[in-house]
Amino acid sequence: MAQTYRSVTGEQIVEALGGLLGAPDLAALKGPLADYIAALAREAVRVGVDGWVEDDLAFCAPWAFDLASITVPVAIWQGSEDLMVPRSHGEWLARHVPGARPHVLEGVGHVSLVAGVDEVLEDLARHRRR
Repeated sequence: MAQTYRSVTGEQIVEALGGLLGAPDLAALKGPLADYIAALAREAVRVGVDGWVEDDLAFCAPWAFDLASITVPVAIWQGSEDLMVPRSHGEWLARHVPGARPHVLEGVGHVSLVAGVDEVLEDLARHRRR
């Protein structure tokens, strides 16, 4: 997959991501957003796959810190139709990070959550003003 990502374009990103996209993501992944996600994919593997490997290992090994030790405000955003990060993971994080503010967006996937980043930023700004 890394070889494909090294040169992927916006027109090719849907095929490159394969079965990781549900209906909300397929609907959102067009035009400038497709170009942006393709650019992210290219950058992610530009110097190798070590970061990708580390990200995947985080699913199957303890993290290097205790989530209960987090003392800063945390917002957890999850799309109900996310095929890349299971909803159960967002729920688990919300249960284990003290004071976490979970947001589950119904009918939203992984990429389509990025398409709605304005809502995330508005929430962060509201929280900061408190």
